[in-house]
Amino acid sequence: MEDNKQIENMTDEELILLFNQPNSIEERVKIFSKIQNEDRKMELLFLIPEQERYKFIGKLKTPQAIAVALNSLEDDKIKSKTFNFIAKQFKGNNEGLLKILTQIDFDVTIPTNMLTFKLNNINALNLDFLINIQKHSINHSAMKFKINEDDDSRNIEYSFSEISAIIAKIEELTADIPTDMDEANKFYKIYSRITNMMTYDHICIVKQDKAKYDRFHTTDNWQQAKKKYNEKMEQIRKNPAGLYGGLVDGKAICAGYALILHEALKYTGLKSLYVTGCQLGVSGHAWNQVQIDGKWYNCDPTWDSETYRFTKKYKYMLLNDEDFNKSHGKFSAFRTKTEHKCKSKFDYSKIQGLSLSQIQTGERIGGYSL
Repeated sequence: MEDNKQIENMTDEELILLFNQPNSIEERVKIFSKIQNEDRKMELLFLIPEQERYKFIGKLKTPQAIAVALNSLEDDKIKSKTFNFIAKQFKGNNEGLLKILTQIDFDVTIPTNMLTFKLNNINALNLDFLINIQKHSINHSAMKFKINEDDDSRNIEYSFSEISAIIAKIEELTADIPTDMDEANKFYKIYSRITNMMTYDHICIVKQDKAKYDRFHTTDNWQQAKKKYNEKMEQIRKNPAGLYGGLVDGKAICAGYALILHEALKYTGLKSLYVTGCQLGVSGHAWNQVQIDGKWYNCDPTWDSETYRFTKKYKYMLLNDEDFNKSHGKFSAFRTKTEHKCKSKFDYSKIQGLSLSQIQTGERIGGYSL
C-alpha cells in the first residue's frame, strides 16, 4: 500500500482506485477516510460486506450521512453493533450523536457511559428533535442533559422529561417571533414575556440561608460539612437557578431569570451574555448583556420583573454602563470578566407598543440576591 504521505496528496479518483485494490481492511479504512466526496464514499460503502461496514461508517463526515448509512444496513444485530461502535467515536461530540439519534429508523440502546449529553446551549434542541430521539432510543428516559453556559448552571443535570418541558416552553415563548423581525423588537417581546411570566423564588433564598447556617453549626468535620452543604445547595438551586424553575414552575432566582433570558435570546438569533456580579450592599447577583444593532446593553430581568409588577414600568432594560453600574456594583470580585462595554444610550422609540412612560429613571434601593 502507498505510504501515508502519498495518500495525503492523492485526488479522490486516485484514492478510489487504490481503495478498490486488494488491501487489508485497516488499509482500506485509511484510504476511505481520506476521500473528500461524501457521495462517492456512500457508493463505496455498498461494496463492503455489512459485517465489516461499521469500521467505515464512522469515517463519514456528517451525522446525516452516518444515519443514512446506518439505516441502509439490513441485519438488526449489525445495526446495533455498528451504532455502538459509532457512538463511542462521538463521545466527545454529544451534539453529533444526538443528531444521529434523530435520523435513524431503528431502535437502539444508548451505551450507559454515554447517557449524559453536554451541550453548549439549547439551540441544538427542539421538540421534533426530542420526539425522534424518544421514538428510537430505548433508554431515553435515562438520558441526562447539561447546558455548558455559566459556572452556576453547567452543574445542573436535566432529565429527558425536564429538558423536553424546557424546550416546549422556550418554543412557546419564541413561537410568534418572525426571523426577520428587527433585533430591538425581538428582544422586547422576549424580555417582557419573561419578566411577566415568573416570580422571584424567595423560599429558595430562605432554604439557602438555612443551608449556610447548618454548615457552620454542625458536629461534622469541615470536609463532611462542606460536602453536605454543596449537595444541599445543588438540590435547592437546581430548579430556580436553572432553566426549569422559571419556565415550568414559574419561579426563579436571579441566576434562573438571567439564564432563561440568555437562552431565549440566543434561540431567536440574538447575541447575549450571562453576567454575574454584585448589587450594591448585597453579595451575588446575575443579569444579562445583549447586543442590539451592533451595540451592547445591560438588562436585569429579575429586578424588572418586580418593578414592572408594581409600577408597570421597566427600569433596568437596555441601560448603558454609566446608568446600570449605579445599582450593580461596577467593581466586584464576582463580576464576569468577559463583560462587554456598554456605552450607548438606547433609543426606546424603536420598540413597538412600548410607551416612553413605561421607562422609569432613578436609582433602585435593595434587590434580590443570586
